[in-house]
Amino acid sequence: AEQDAGARCAARGYARRWRSEAHVTRTAPVCTSTSWSQGGNDRLGVAPPRARSMSDTKVRVFLDIDINHTREAYQRAKDFVAARNLAYNLSSNDLEELGGSEKKRVKDTLYPNDFEWSQKGRICLRMPPERLVFEVWPKVAPYAVDNFLGLVRGNKGKGESGKPLHYKGCRFHRVVRDFVAQGGDFVHGNGSGGESIWGKKFKDDKDGLKVKLDRRGLLAMGNSGKNSNTSQFFITFKELPRLNGKHVVFGELVEGEEVLKLVESCAAEEGASREEPKYEVVIADCGVLE
Repeated sequence: AEQDAGARCAARGYARRWRSEAHVTRTAPVCTSTSWSQGGNDRLGVAPPRARSMSDTKVRVFLDIDINHTREAYQRAKDFVAARNLAYNLSSNDLEELGGSEKKRVKDTLYPNDFEWSQKGRICLRMPPERLVFEVWPKVAPYAVDNFLGLVRGNKGKGESGKPLHYKGCRFHRVVRDFVAQGGDFVHGNGSGGESIWGKKFKDDKDGLKVKLDRRGLLAMGNSGKNSNTSQFFITFKELPRLNGKHVVFGELVEGEEVLKLVESCAAEEGASREEPKYEVVIADCGVLE
């Protein structure tokens, strides 16, 4: 796997070994062929043309996180009650209108013992909190913010990969306790890909590199070295001083700490050979809070 800081060392003409857990990288670089201009400039890390000039107005974005297919399990519970309320003498065909004892009966007895429905998968009777709200900083990191806003809105069409330029449906492929949750690879879903709204990798925002990763809930770009940003990003679970100056920081969590805790609880067990979460952690919906 390509290491971000390792790439910088190689570029300076000397080699050092780096621990993989100390860096937030892509597994492999993403290669594209289309240039950003008719003149054909496909050098790594060239600034996108006409990157939109953004004001210093604070912008908030949301990511709705679905863990372990809970949305699907909740809808299954609603459908079960709607279909079986008469057969089981429930007081309503609406799950939300059932009393606590009835919901307990549905969960502990009725659904598990219903042969037809129990084959469809688990049910969830109450939706947990889902929403992470971030404040992003266009003045600090205009390229990173412009790219992120485009990908949460999903209004840029399809990329060179043929995939929609949209975070909706994208999984967090890496969750490491006391480190980061990393996602944004909507191309492959495993950390080996990614694509910016401009198609190419884009350059680092200098002021964004100056922001210290000194607390939980910071939003930063994943990369594979200098000026190699695409769509991958990460959220910090704690201060990470060893990553200072290596990643563009462009926002911070302002609502949804309870959801971030749920995400961190999905981290792979300590000592696991892979850093994928124990359960699927997916961006079920996303957008800009206008």
